[in-house]
Amino acid sequence: MPDYRRRSAREAMSVRVDLSGAVAQTHEAWLLERRELEAVASQLAGLTELLQRRRQAGELPCLSSIEDRQAWQAVRALADRVREGCETLVVVGAGGTALASRALLEALCPDGARLQFLDHVDPHSLSLCLERFDLQRTVFHLVSKSGETPETLAQFLLLRDLLLRELGGVDYTERLVVTTDADQGALRQIVHDEGFRSLALPAGVADRFAVLTAAALFPAAVLGVRIDEVLAGAQWMEQRCAGKDPWRNPAALLAAVSFVLERQHRVSGLFCLPFSTRLAGLAAWAGELWVEAVRREETPGGAPVVVPWLPVARPGWDCALAAQLAAGGAGAVLSVLLTVEDHGRELPLAAAYADLEALAYLGGKSLGEVMAERAHALGLLLRQHRRPFVRLRVPQVNPFTVGQLLYLWQMVVLYLAALYGLDPFRQPVADEYRRLLLAMLGRKGLEDVAAEGGGLLREQPEWVV
Repeated sequence: MPDYRRRSAREAMSVRVDLSGAVAQTHEAWLLERRELEAVASQLAGLTELLQRRRQAGELPCLSSIEDRQAWQAVRALADRVREGCETLVVVGAGGTALASRALLEALCPDGARLQFLDHVDPHSLSLCLERFDLQRTVFHLVSKSGETPETLAQFLLLRDLLLRELGGVDYTERLVVTTDADQGALRQIVHDEGFRSLALPAGVADRFAVLTAAALFPAAVLGVRIDEVLAGAQWMEQRCAGKDPWRNPAALLAAVSFVLERQHRVSGLFCLPFSTRLAGLAAWAGELWVEAVRREETPGGAPVVVPWLPVARPGWDCALAAQLAAGGAGAVLSVLLTVEDHGRELPLAAAYADLEALAYLGGKSLGEVMAERAHALGLLLRQHRRPFVRLRVPQVNPFTVGQLLYLWQMVVLYLAALYGLDPFRQPVADEYRRLLLAMLGRKGLEDVAAEGGGLLREQPEWVV
């Protein structure tokens, strides 16, 4: 096991941001030139200093939480107690916090037999899932930043009733662990009243920014992940992003490239494509975090700011469809390819059917080579179609590199928001939706909102066919 206290080990496992597919070596109108980046680079040193000051002042707990030793000791201690007698861990939640948990857990805990997610309230699928669990050997980890997410509370009510009926009024509490705000919210009150084991989310952490908190690291620790290596990876990336020289700062440079592509080249689609199944959840989280933080139309200080970033649908493992989405059509898209150099297993292909050219060329290669060439072919196609792309080059998928990826992406988003002059944690439209959902579900005090909404959605029979 590498000793990540040594710089040589950290360098060997460093995630690299490769911007070769977005920056021109010679003049090409569709790519960026250094002079375009230099105009933004002058701002980045000041933004780096600003973000570091805010981090040190505790204003960015999504970043500073990686140094909270007391919190991580509590996570490890509870994980050690829960691990005994836990054959299946079920992460229960909805929305951004659940997505953040998936980003880390699918990368580091891909064993579907031991790890399950309940991140929806579809009654049919949920009932089928619950029927499969051995409640005597299952632990449910409920996560809600606010403690009042209606979908998560609905899941809690369902699980609590099931566990009470099956296990009784004493034993059922051992099957639930709650991670929520330390001081407020309905779930925190329930923890105090009923004695569930619990962990706290840092105050001020927005849901999708909870990826390096107990929301994701507690279940990872239960399943045996070395979370100290995840945190070491995040801390190593923090060091790399702390320098004021933007040309040596991976997060600042990626943010600058993206910003100039959108402002000067009308690139407003973001497409994250993972070349490893273990990074699929991370890619989904990355795209949504980016768009949630910066897609906005508002007027800070009286000056209009329109940021049109939109995520491009993820095509899973169909690279031909990925090529069509990224390179086809009139809309310009920034593709981010998450490539892995060492998958841990190569799986060589036997040399057979030498007389069939459709198979002969594959003999002697490995699945790792096939995966690598898929990424190369997509990059070549994007260049031929004059579409910019970026590669995040991951040496291996392990706790240290995943910690780097998670910290890097949060920093990129924070830089982007600063370049646009936006507050990445402010979500006015999402907050409006949550208010409408609570009103339609009958939350006390929102009767007027529910009445107004019901009027707007009045059925028009002549248009029901």
